[in-house]
Amino acid sequence: PAPPPNRSPDNWSSYQNCVKFETAKFLYMHNQMSAGDINVLLDLWAATLLQHNNKPLFADCHNVHKNIDHTPLGDIKWQSFKVQYTGQKPTHNVLLWMDQSHDVWYHDPHEVIQNILGNPDYATEMDYQPYHEYSADGNEHQWQDFMSRDWAWNQADIISKDPDTVGSTFVLVILGSDKITVSVATGTNDYYPLYVSIGNI
Repeated sequence: PAPPPNRSPDNWSSYQNCVKFETAKFLYMHNQMSAGDINVLLDLWAATLLQHNNKPLFADCHNVHKNIDHTPLGDIKWQSFKVQYTGQKPTHNVLLWMDQSHDVWYHDPHEVIQNILGNPDYATEMDYQPYHEYSADGNEHQWQDFMSRDWAWNQADIISKDPDTVGSTFVLVILGSDKITVSVATGTNDYYPLYVSIGNI
């Protein structure tokens, strides 16, 4: 997709103004202040404004995080659903996570991959078909990228047998996951992000 249009210098989206944006940026990124400390700071700020019949830029830490969550990034919207453990539980000492529901936030992976394929920055970096690469003397098969491997070649052969997919490109979807512990700004939570990319670049 084409790059997004330039925004006007006074467009602060969900923050309304520059000061509100810079405050959220300082609390969350630079200082990485915990949720409890944000509430204390905002309470003190509110106390100083009472005599002026005014309020601070944010009501509490939830208000700060809500503004951050509504920051527009790209053109693929965030979606969410909840999951909860439904298996067997021990008779005693049931683990807390077994009784809790958990939020899953995601971008539609189909839309993400479409954006990758349509990104002009990758136009000269894309492998549209599998290939075999050999050493200078021609005796040694060399592997580097996904599309240089026999598996990708075999998958393309399978796709080519279907008359409805003639001219199609085999797009390899790569998934990766890791545990991330966020111990300051969001109150010692563990996150398990799932990353998606394609093997054609």
